[in-house]
Amino acid sequence: MQTVGDSNLSRLPTASRLDLCPYDLFPGFSFPHPQRSPNPSADPIHCPKGTLPPHQKIILVRDANPNRCLRQKKIHSAGTSSTQPHLHPTHTTSATKNEQIRHPPIRCKSVSSSGAPNRPPKNDKRCTALTRLSSFKTGSMNAVPTALGYLNLLEELFRILSANREYRLMLIKFATGLTIQSWKDTSNELMLDTKLKQDKVIQLALMRRYPQLYNSEKISLEAKIQSLEKPLDAGERLLRNIIQPPQLSLDVVQKGFRSDYVGHDDIVTPTIKALEAWSSAWLQEIYFSPYTCLVGPTMMGKSRLLKELAKEVCVIYICLRPEGSTGEPPRSQLATEMLATPYSEDHYNRLIAAILSVALGFFEKATKTSDRTKLLKEWNKHQESIDSDFYSKVQSKFRKLADLDDAPSHLRSAAQSICKNNFFKSTELKVVLAIDEASALLELPLNKEVTRFQKFRRSLRNVPTCTSIFAVLVDTNSRIANFLPNSRYDRSSRDIGARGGKGLLYPPIYKIASFDVMVPLHEPENWNNLSLPERLCQYGVPFYSLYLGDALTLNEAATPAIVVNRMAMYALGKLLFCDNITEKIEITEAQALALLGPTIGVPLHGQARLNVELTSSHAAHCAYLDSTHEVQFSFYPSQPIYALAANNYLYKNERVLISCIDSLACVLSQGCVNTGEAGKFASRIILLCAMNKTVADLKTSNKALDQMGIDSLPDKLIEFPSPVPVAKFLETLTGVPANELPLGSINSYQKKRLLDEGMMFWNHFMHYTHTPTTGSLMEGLHRGLAMQCHHSQKSFDQILTIYLKDQSRDSLDKKDISFCGVQVKNVKNNADAKTLQSWMTPEHADINISAANPYLALLFDLEYSPITVKEARAAENFTKTYELPPHGEPDLRQASLVFYELDAFNFLSLELKQALKRLLTTNVDLLLHHKDELGIKYAKQFLLRSDASFQH
Repeated sequence: MQTVGDSNLSRLPTASRLDLCPYDLFPGFSFPHPQRSPNPSADPIHCPKGTLPPHQKIILVRDANPNRCLRQKKIHSAGTSSTQPHLHPTHTTSATKNEQIRHPPIRCKSVSSSGAPNRPPKNDKRCTALTRLSSFKTGSMNAVPTALGYLNLLEELFRILSANREYRLMLIKFATGLTIQSWKDTSNELMLDTKLKQDKVIQLALMRRYPQLYNSEKISLEAKIQSLEKPLDAGERLLRNIIQPPQLSLDVVQKGFRSDYVGHDDIVTPTIKALEAWSSAWLQEIYFSPYTCLVGPTMMGKSRLLKELAKEVCVIYICLRPEGSTGEPPRSQLATEMLATPYSEDHYNRLIAAILSVALGFFEKATKTSDRTKLLKEWNKHQESIDSDFYSKVQSKFRKLADLDDAPSHLRSAAQSICKNNFFKSTELKVVLAIDEASALLELPLNKEVTRFQKFRRSLRNVPTCTSIFAVLVDTNSRIANFLPNSRYDRSSRDIGARGGKGLLYPPIYKIASFDVMVPLHEPENWNNLSLPERLCQYGVPFYSLYLGDALTLNEAATPAIVVNRMAMYALGKLLFCDNITEKIEITEAQALALLGPTIGVPLHGQARLNVELTSSHAAHCAYLDSTHEVQFSFYPSQPIYALAANNYLYKNERVLISCIDSLACVLSQGCVNTGEAGKFASRIILLCAMNKTVADLKTSNKALDQMGIDSLPDKLIEFPSPVPVAKFLETLTGVPANELPLGSINSYQKKRLLDEGMMFWNHFMHYTHTPTTGSLMEGLHRGLAMQCHHSQKSFDQILTIYLKDQSRDSLDKKDISFCGVQVKNVKNNADAKTLQSWMTPEHADINISAANPYLALLFDLEYSPITVKEARAAENFTKTYELPPHGEPDLRQASLVFYELDAFNFLSLELKQALKRLLTTNVDLLLHHKDELGIKYAKQFLLRSDASFQH
């Protein structure tokens, strides 16, 4: 049984008020989770009889009139109340209306005696759970009935159960979660001899611990009891997983985790060589501690890499996943000892020594002729199985060492014994201590100034030189600086003093070459295979391809489309670092870039803070990390599944898209980006919006039956888009039927080919560093991407592949490749607009396509409109506004259009146009940041006089 608090009844407040003095309150009027105070006098259970904690609390007071609103009662350290409760209609007070908690809404906050809000400690695990729980919005309309229902039930139980104060204290402790034990023990202690009493006590505890979750019809009695037998965080996860089951099947994930490994020589072998070199180089005089961290984006295969290392090296694997989590790999039994409280450097010295001793005992049984691969397989099964005696032996050894002095010497002795064993003598790297989900070590418990991680890594310093024992810490949602802090900012390294030597840190492992490993060497040869989910999911991280294949094999879904829908929702959660995604979610700056990154591409260079956050929490990839860990470059590579998830969410939630555009404008204003770059970003957003709308319109009009014969699929199913006709795309952009558009100098034969045969297949952009070729355009078609050109590319800023699909054949051929080139201008006076038509050609751009193929050239002049265009718009002659003036000798293959200002894009809403306008006018230089006369004058003094004279 786990108990928090004291049972000294002589100092207990009256039973009717005990549970109304919460330890902490959070928004939404939800009941708080219990938390022991470091100061006994600040704990209502420890207060002298008849007194309350010295810090201010808010107490719910029941009104005799159910229609009357509740009032606050504020208790101060002096024991006085600034507002008296309205207990009965006949007991009036001088309380003002402002002192009432109105219904709705209700917002209660715990306030200290100094008047400042009492926020939960930032790094306390339980308080973090409170924040998550409070953000699960039930609405204040439901909060008061829940609170009153709880009070009614509590009073009812006080009437029908024992009136003994000690008994009532046990009931309160169980209801609040201060006591964690088996339901059988609780039932016996509370003498719940009837089903009625048991049901009421269970309901009381669920209402008190999990006010947002307790009344779900999905939760069985067995699950309710299990949640009450667990700590609060674990119980909450259990109930949430029942109410909102994981989007992906655990069985499928586990199968994928055991699948054949791809890319061993490019991933596992270099990692082992690096660890061998680093472990051999370990010296206290040079390095701070023998460990490194394995970092990378989510789903990149970090945990799987550890499992593959374990096939060749002795790996002691400990996963610190939260208790009750359904994630894979599961939480290790040794997580309890790794996250124990209290903890110290000696605690980890003894724990590591115990683990090494037990591992040595296992391998001592092996003979010199034992097959190494087979023995390592047996070891991995032994340490991971809950049915083996590995964990119990570690516990036993750990308890024995706890009674002995000089803990570091026991760690050194165990490490040296490892080196002498026959099994380990043949390998350069002896043991890898792998800590997965290591961010749990970074959490700072209440009243602690040093994290478990700091103590753990300092204990690793006691590993002797030349023993080749090395630790690897793995986590996705932690920043590299957390595990590999620069010594200039790391207080724990300075505390060691001169004996710490240089205190160098080993470089992190981040070059995990698992991206695109599932993509076959042969390219798709058939048009019908182009949009197959099984093919598109092969691009990017390996997880999604494996999951799709295994889900169909295990009959988890009838069609690939259903699996893709689940994976897309899962991928969106990874991008947003959020489990409960709704339309009303408030998008942060990092989340905005995480949605734009996989779709239009965003500049992350020069954004050090965002680089780190996007990699650690929003599925971005780390392209480069310098040896000081201070320079990190992150980006979003081409991954169709992430593009699908982001596009679907942005298309259905325009408010979120607008918020993303505003965040992008803010980011651009902080870097060295000119107005032309802002225009290019705006153009990609416009093009993507047009593509998303075209796909949605075609899906609505063509509700084709699924190829498996299912009558209908869910309307909101997230699917990979099919190829889109160029004609439909142009109709979306302009609002004019394609055959009525003024397409410039193109002849009738080529125009018919372009509009009848031209097809597009893309849903995201990727930066391309060279001039496009037919080969790269075909590769973009395969991957479903469009190209954002490099800065020195002539003629075009964006290139969209067009494939001229001959209806008589399905094979893909490079000779049928063409393109749509987009030139973007973002200036208010464009005198060169008339000459651009002759520049936007394949010859001028050095793009080599078949001379027999038509192509499309679009000019986006986003801040300029000629007088003739404005007059045509006023006369509602919109078709004329898209005509690009001819210049030079006509090209009979070129179809061309011009789009003057944002008003040319009629499919965009007014709000979206306004957001794009803000992006186009982003303040990108020193003067433009100033709006006041004094600021402008101040900035001009830093310019050359000739330059300042042009600034008005």
